[in-house]
Amino acid sequence: MTETINFPTVPGAAPRVEDKNDLGFGSIVATDSQTRLLNKDGTFNVRRRGIGWMESQSFYHVALTLTWPRFLWACVGWYLGLNVLFGAAFWLCGPDALVGSGAAEMGGTLWRAFFFSVETFATIGYGEISPVGVLPHWVMVIESLVALLSQALITGLLFARFSRPTAAIAVSHKLIVAPFRGGRALMFRIANKRNNQLIDLEARVTASWVERGTAGIGRKFQQLPLERQRVLFFPLAWTVVHPITEESPLYGLSDADLRARNFEFLIIISGIDETFSSQVHARSSYKPDEITWGAKFQNIFNPPDAQGHLSIDLNRLDDVDAVELPAR
Repeated sequence: MTETINFPTVPGAAPRVEDKNDLGFGSIVATDSQTRLLNKDGTFNVRRRGIGWMESQSFYHVALTLTWPRFLWACVGWYLGLNVLFGAAFWLCGPDALVGSGAAEMGGTLWRAFFFSVETFATIGYGEISPVGVLPHWVMVIESLVALLSQALITGLLFARFSRPTAAIAVSHKLIVAPFRGGRALMFRIANKRNNQLIDLEARVTASWVERGTAGIGRKFQQLPLERQRVLFFPLAWTVVHPITEESPLYGLSDADLRARNFEFLIIISGIDETFSSQVHARSSYKPDEITWGAKFQNIFNPPDAQGHLSIDLNRLDDVDAVELPAR
């Protein structure tokens, strides 16, 4: 039985009802949120306010979670930015602060200062340019220290990004309602996009909907029983199936009913990455407009090759055929 709690509200407003199965969203977020609770990419649609920008940021977390193109561009920007900064510092020390190769050959004193900064930062040391005076040498000392710390930091981040286990599970864009054992079932399909092996994979599907009753307005959460909740090996693909039986909260409901009750299906996939022996996760969700009624997934298996090896075509992960659903 679902345990509920009535929350006090402003006079005249309907009481809120919290469902203890709400996965941690809480009654306010679950009921008042005008968007989906969980985005397709697994991120949440809630924001934290009231704290400073510096307090809310974690450089290490941001650096690990940036996409590879953005991370590499950030490294390039950091490298060029520091060299521009120290190049300007050398240039401000005066026209006689650097001696060696002529400034005209390098495009001017400012460009010569920039190139000397790059040589100092990367410890290249061609010997064509050298600082003169106390102030330029102090700039060189500071830059060498900053360069040492920067290179160590970027190297550490690169190692951490490569060594951090993450899941790359492709989830079908559509949830389908298909015939299943004389009745109906809710289905979606997943596949591993990487060559690494995932073992002991578990799928959890939670249905969420808004319910209005005498106790008030609240969002209900119920984990859906699956035809198979866990697989030990995940070499190719897996179709996750929830049979719509009389015990299912979806039994007897139509597409219009799901839309009227603002249904959302929250998907959590967890398993063990065999390479790192660490648990990895993937999250996603489906809304009623992402459900295809009367469909079945097409076969994505390719014929065996000359050596008898099976394979799947991930480009066909979302392909379906229209079918007639049995009467409820």
